[in-house]
Amino acid sequence: MNRADPDHRHARLEADIHRLARSLPLRSAPVSLEARVQSAVAAQRASRGVRGFESWSPLMRGAFLVVALGFAGASVWLLLPVPFGEVWGAVVDALTRVASRITALGDGVQTLGHLLIGALPDWVRVGGQLALLALGALYLATLAAGAAAWHWWQTDGSTR
Repeated sequence: MNRADPDHRHARLEADIHRLARSLPLRSAPVSLEARVQSAVAAQRASRGVRGFESWSPLMRGAFLVVALGFAGASVWLLLPVPFGEVWGAVVDALTRVASRITALGDGVQTLGHLLIGALPDWVRVGGQLALLALGALYLATLAAGAAAWHWWQTDGSTR
């Protein structure tokens, strides 16, 4: 006895159901369906709010990171057999060295900038300033167009 291929039977059943569904008359959806769909969408959006760290506001993320780093620092301080005064002195010395290097780097960049600006002709400086002004204007125009498109999409253009 030869059994029929199960995939063939599924395909035939699917075709029969599809033909039957097409032969049925079109009917409008119940009025209560829209309210049920809207409430289901709202419930789904509400459940998205309980995600994880990426859904937190930047202020809360920053506060969490500060607290976490403080906790880690306090844990290390408590676990290390080093007096707090020595650790604090070493940290202050390291920060002082870093600050002096940053200041020296800033002074070097400022001096280099003055040398370059003094070496350029006036027309290059004015042209560069005009180019920066034009780029700023284009950037603001892009932001304005994006805001207008967003407003249009939220009011008239939405296919919600």
